[in-house]
Amino acid sequence: MNLLAIDTVTEMASIALLSSDDVLIDEALVPQQHTKVILPMIQKQMATAGLSFAQLDAIAFSRGPGSFTGLRICASITQGLAIAYDLPVIPVSSLQILAQAAYREDSSKLNIAACLDARRNEVYWGAYKLMTQADGTSLMTLVGEEVVTAPGLVKTESGGPWHGVGSGLKSYAAELAANPQVNLASMEPERFPLAQDALIYAKNAWGQKQFVDASLAIPTYLRDNIATPPQNKV
Repeated sequence: MNLLAIDTVTEMASIALLSSDDVLIDEALVPQQHTKVILPMIQKQMATAGLSFAQLDAIAFSRGPGSFTGLRICASITQGLAIAYDLPVIPVSSLQILAQAAYREDSSKLNIAACLDARRNEVYWGAYKLMTQADGTSLMTLVGEEVVTAPGLVKTESGGPWHGVGSGLKSYAAELAANPQVNLASMEPERFPLAQDALIYAKNAWGQKQFVDASLAIPTYLRDNIATPPQNKV
């Protein structure tokens, strides 16, 4: 199995390449420089693995939510490569990727609240619990829905303790601390979603034939009015 995963939805740009049983990764913190680095990253690791794009089985991409520009870059690169080489695509939630990263680095974290800064005084929020799949894979699985909302309106689900991850915890620390519905036992505000953590979802999805046509490599914004600036209150 050969899978490529791409993530550019935050300040971090990352790719991960599964070549048979080997995983090659590349990542860099490059705010507003994703278009300059992401294709060279992909080309470098493909060359290292000795793979051509035609040898890939599928491309996984971080579908969002996240930075609007970053989402469009991630989707357009995925779609371009998938169309050019007639490859299926596997969309993976960026919040889910973020939660999986926390579990990968600390397997005692079984309940993850993923929180990314959505700007406009809002956060992207999703709650995830570890669940074992039919093939034995342990995946962070969404509880409820992913939302975009004011930090004062989010809440942790029952059945903690909850570990919080993501940039929203830093940007809106005061608002979240004042929210009585948020109960986090620990936090990692500096954590980013990484492409290597999309691979585990991609492998599982590929095994279950849960992939889509390249034309459906579409970002998930959560916010409907993405082109409309917030109105100033009088």
